[in-house]
Amino acid sequence: MAKRKRSKKTQEELNIENQFLKLKMMAEFGENFVVTDNLPANFENHLLRRVLYFHQNYKSSRKITVYQFIGEPPYNHVHDMNGREIKRELKKLLRLMAQKGVNFEVLAPTPDRDIYRFVTEELFKEKIDEVRMKGWTNDFIYEDYHPNLEYDVKNAVYYVLSALFDAQFPFFDDYFAEEMQDALGLTTDIEEITEKVQDFRKDYNDVILVDYDFIKLKIYKSAGQARVLCDVTYKTQKVRGRRTARHVQTVELFLKQHNRTNSLWQVTRIISDIF
Repeated sequence: MAKRKRSKKTQEELNIENQFLKLKMMAEFGENFVVTDNLPANFENHLLRRVLYFHQNYKSSRKITVYQFIGEPPYNHVHDMNGREIKRELKKLLRLMAQKGVNFEVLAPTPDRDIYRFVTEELFKEKIDEVRMKGWTNDFIYEDYHPNLEYDVKNAVYYVLSALFDAQFPFFDDYFAEEMQDALGLTTDIEEITEKVQDFRKDYNDVILVDYDFIKLKIYKSAGQARVLCDVTYKTQKVRGRRTARHVQTVELFLKQHNRTNSLWQVTRIISDIF
């Protein structure tokens, strides 16, 4: 006998079920789950069910090591392999980890031997919740454990110079300190810097950052400060569709580490003929 197809729930039935799921989550987990009103009821229902499923799994989960989570695969000690073998074994381990729901990322150029040593000697010992569900991953970044100050400073410089010299790039306030100094050493702030950027761009249809070269990069680790000198190449376009003009501007940036425990660096002073 053929099975009868289950009829689709009406909009009203979905709305009632969604409200019930929200109340259930509030009662079980003390969470007031809010979904945008623009989300269709069937999508909201799917999302609520996924969240409820996750909470139920999380509540009943136990803590295990990353190594246990990925099935305790056999691996060789870092000292027992040459460079080519390490590269091959590291690739295999990272592929297995990704398949098992453990994502690992290295942001800055780092020797394979150092990465392999970290994965097998440190990351494998990390405790995580034994939650296994489709789409759920445990994410780790190498630099969270072994900070690379030069990478972090260069990353901040990229965002700052892009904000200053590229009209299409979003202006991220996070990379500018609350208390800053201008080229003369006088107190300034993000609002004044933004005004100077807008004043610089007002005569052009477009401003495009082309490239920048580091002339000097000095990090004062104990003080959590850095000083950077760059030659910045950018293009300006007076009228849309017309030729662009190429310029080179030397910019000096003073930066400080926002918090000694994280990777965010903020510019505290900009020395430039433009800003």
